[in-house]
Amino acid sequence: MNMRLILLIAVVVVFAAGSGAMSFLSGGGVTLEQAYDNQQVDIIQNTAAGSIPHNITVKNNGTKPLVVDKGTILKSKESQDVVIITDKKINPNSNDTVLAYCIEPDQKAVTGSSLYPSGTASSQVKEIIDSSNPTDLQNATQAQLQIWVIVTKGNVNVYSGEAMAVVQNQKTKYYQLQEKVETAKKNVMSRFNLTSEGVKNMSFSVESDNSANTWVADLRQWFKNTVGV
Repeated sequence: MNMRLILLIAVVVVFAAGSGAMSFLSGGGVTLEQAYDNQQVDIIQNTAAGSIPHNITVKNNGTKPLVVDKGTILKSKESQDVVIITDKKINPNSNDTVLAYCIEPDQKAVTGSSLYPSGTASSQVKEIIDSSNPTDLQNATQAQLQIWVIVTKGNVNVYSGEAMAVVQNQKTKYYQLQEKVETAKKNVMSRFNLTSEGVKNMSFSVESDNSANTWVADLRQWFKNTVGV
């Protein structure tokens, strides 16, 4: 038997063993990771590059409520990666919109692209999300830039990808966005009591508790792209 297929089967069995417990804890619903693993969800990038925050359409194709947790990281092979900033419970055979901040400033968002869940944001990123106001563009932009500071270790390139699109979308200047990035970096350092060197050691994702789920999601996406399953 093909070793790749054996590996995938083993992963699915291990993952399924924990699915019952997670389903129980989610109050009868299923998590985004479970729904994706069972091919019961479509996750689509819904807004153009430069939007803050972004709108992500989540369609629940399953028979149980879908629990979408704030802090969930969504990845894409075509579009930017994002982190969900709103909690939602989506009924079976229905869809809803969740808000998200970009976590890949060098990559522009591509409307209509598919995304998949891959781990959870770090506690620092979640704290920034919790204190932000996505309905206030200035506040949301500052939160977005703080997340970019963490993702890039303090080296945001305002002349590429999503950062460049923000300049164009908000009709501002590159030097003005750079100034906002510097302010965001100072805010991150102050919020978490860090030096400039300390910013370089920050992580935007959780490595320990979610590494297995991240690995399963990434493996499944690779298998779908390679084998077409």
